[in-house]
Amino acid sequence: MQDLKFALRSFRKNPGFALIAALTLALGIGPTTAVFSAVNTILLSPLPYLHPERLVIVSETLANMGEVTGGKDEGYLGMAAGEYLDYRDRNRSFSQVAAYQNDAFNLTGAGTPLRINADRATASLFPLLGVKPAIGRSFSEAETLPGAGNVAVLAYELWQDQYGRDPQVLGRTIKLDEKPYTVIGVMPPSFRFPTDTAAPSERVQIWVPLSFAPDLITDRLREFGVHFIGRLKPGISAPLAEQDAQRIAHGFMQEHADMYSGSLYVVPHAFPYSAYSVAKIKPLLFLLIAAVSCVLLIVAANVANLLLARASNRRREMAIRAAIGAQRSRIVRQCLVESGLLSLLGGCAGVLLAFFLLVALRYFGPRSLVRLQDVTLHPVALAFTLVLSLGTSVAFGFVPAWRLSRTSPQSSMKESAHSGPGPGAHTVQRRLIVGEIAAALLLLIGSTLLVKSFVRVLNVPFGFDPEGAVVVRTVFDRPRYPDLLKREAVQRELLDRLSGLPGVSGVAAASHLPLSDARQIGFRLEHAAPNDFHWAENSLVSPGYFHVMGISILRGRDFSYQDGTSAPPAAVVNETFARAFLPGRDPIGQRFHWGDRALFTIVGVVNDVRISALDVAAPPMIYDSMFQVESGASGRTAFVLRLSQRQTEAGRSLYRAAQQQIWSLDKDLPTYETTTLAALVSESVAQRRFTTLLMGSFAVVALLLAAVGLFGVISYVVSERKRELAVRIALGARKSNIGWMILGKASGMAIAGCAIGLLAYLVASRLVKSSLFAVSVFDPATLLFAPLLLAGIALLAAYWPARRAMRSDPMAALRYE
Repeated sequence: MQDLKFALRSFRKNPGFALIAALTLALGIGPTTAVFSAVNTILLSPLPYLHPERLVIVSETLANMGEVTGGKDEGYLGMAAGEYLDYRDRNRSFSQVAAYQNDAFNLTGAGTPLRINADRATASLFPLLGVKPAIGRSFSEAETLPGAGNVAVLAYELWQDQYGRDPQVLGRTIKLDEKPYTVIGVMPPSFRFPTDTAAPSERVQIWVPLSFAPDLITDRLREFGVHFIGRLKPGISAPLAEQDAQRIAHGFMQEHADMYSGSLYVVPHAFPYSAYSVAKIKPLLFLLIAAVSCVLLIVAANVANLLLARASNRRREMAIRAAIGAQRSRIVRQCLVESGLLSLLGGCAGVLLAFFLLVALRYFGPRSLVRLQDVTLHPVALAFTLVLSLGTSVAFGFVPAWRLSRTSPQSSMKESAHSGPGPGAHTVQRRLIVGEIAAALLLLIGSTLLVKSFVRVLNVPFGFDPEGAVVVRTVFDRPRYPDLLKREAVQRELLDRLSGLPGVSGVAAASHLPLSDARQIGFRLEHAAPNDFHWAENSLVSPGYFHVMGISILRGRDFSYQDGTSAPPAAVVNETFARAFLPGRDPIGQRFHWGDRALFTIVGVVNDVRISALDVAAPPMIYDSMFQVESGASGRTAFVLRLSQRQTEAGRSLYRAAQQQIWSLDKDLPTYETTTLAALVSESVAQRRFTTLLMGSFAVVALLLAAVGLFGVISYVVSERKRELAVRIALGARKSNIGWMILGKASGMAIAGCAIGLLAYLVASRLVKSSLFAVSVFDPATLLFAPLLLAGIALLAAYWPARRAMRSDPMAALRYE
């Protein structure tokens, strides 16, 4: 307690030192705590299920799926219904299994029509996850049989927002795609399966039973939308479960050799559910951990230099205490108590800073960043901050304490109060500065590469014009519009009405838009082998779609209203399709098979469009007329309204006008995900922009801290060597030589720090590699620019102390001494 009181009294005598040290620590502890909170929530916190570490997802890929995914492992399609039943009945790895299928419904009959995300699930899903409804019950096995009564379980958010948490909702009948469903339960707030890591707008809002019709079981090539989740048996790992799944797949492909042949074969993969759900965010988190670690090291080095400078000024004080009987352990303890108190003050300020940083992250962070809205200052994060603060205090407080404890009373009492220590006393400070410069260089290189990547992503050709285009979506559900002609009549009427809105220069419609949603279809070229299937992206579009989107028709023609159900099936393909599948041939007039439909004739070729992301090459693409093709996507309709030049800011009012036009034709059609094409582009690069902004911010902070640290050390060295420099000048040394000597020491530290930083980057480069686009991880310009910039900042920081040394008056310095 006495040491604590003495530390507080010491800080009151020198509040500037205590304030600067605490705030500097907060700059390191705050971001570190915020990033740890994100890591804890996203990676470390268990999902709200029974033993979630035993949950495994089994998905399939098909041959040639790399044609539409750029070769990346993103072509997981789930499986066919018959395949799921084989995995369920023949596996040796799972104690429980369940199936689910993503869906969506129009919720009508209760006020404003809504489009809600849904999930079809087998009755085994909820027991497998170990979660019971908050009120009511889940499905029974009988309710999942084909033709059984329609029942539904609501998500807590839907129950709260649409039904005001009314417990009487149980037993109520709701309309989903015109079919009556009886509400039998409401899940807890934490239950979001299978969208645990999805953005709020993508989360499942209702669960209904999943049943398998006999035709879906026998036809294994129609749909691959069934997803498999299982609970591993004791002693079974995910790799073993994958081997088991591959054994089963090999068996059923042999049994159904008439279906699985040539390029039509499946490859199963097994992933831990928790890891699978956060796979895309892991590289970003690891990158941020490395960045805040560098900032924390720089902060600790700066505070250590402050304490070392303060310790040097307190040598006479500690010598007097030792002379009157103070033990070395008592001096060390006193110094550690002071550094510990500084760390706690910095930790408290850091927690406050972390709180505001997390608020900013939730508000400004991309919606697609998994579980970002769930990140809070968890007690685990506060405990981490406490440990971090105490660990930092020991790390940067021990060296000054050890040096003060070794002070010789006799030599210190003989020294002049301002003579300073010998030339070797500043070795520790110089080494700390070298470490700061190395850490700052790591951040500077990483942030520069990310900025270059981001600029190159924005400069890739989108393939369409995103400016001045509003998007309004609706869905013509099949039960409400079973007749293709009826749906076409309403869609064409809406196209006419929307094109007459003020400020609208053109209107078109599509089932899928670039950088928003996607679907793949399998096709086979005419005259190809029966089992030679390939994959391409697909969208059903209206006539005039390419003109409204700003997509160039390179050859052939656009669709017309004459391309109807009675006309020969027509298709438009992109450049990549023509290059990949029709090399050296004129694509116009070539034909291909799509499933069991008639042959499609290619009537046009358009430029490539980025579909899934700007940093993924354009895949092969097939466009079909939405008024000619009937498929599972036919009801999806996104209206694109191209605004005139003077009306580009009128988007908001157009949303409401378009909505009124849709409801004037059918009041039960929902409108959802109203946005702009420019917003879709912005959202597609949101995570990359977010990463670049964070890394750039950390790099700027690191550069400033390193410059301040170098400035402080050089200033302190000049102050300590004031008498020596005065003697040099008095003996005839040129002032310019004194300045160059100071700048030379700063240059030496900068060169050493840059050399160590470049060596460290060779090891750490893999952390940033996955986040780069069209930039080499060892980009020569960056590896040259970053050290030169850092060296320039270091020399600038050392210039003012050097200038002060050159302007010193030797007579005044010696007289003062």
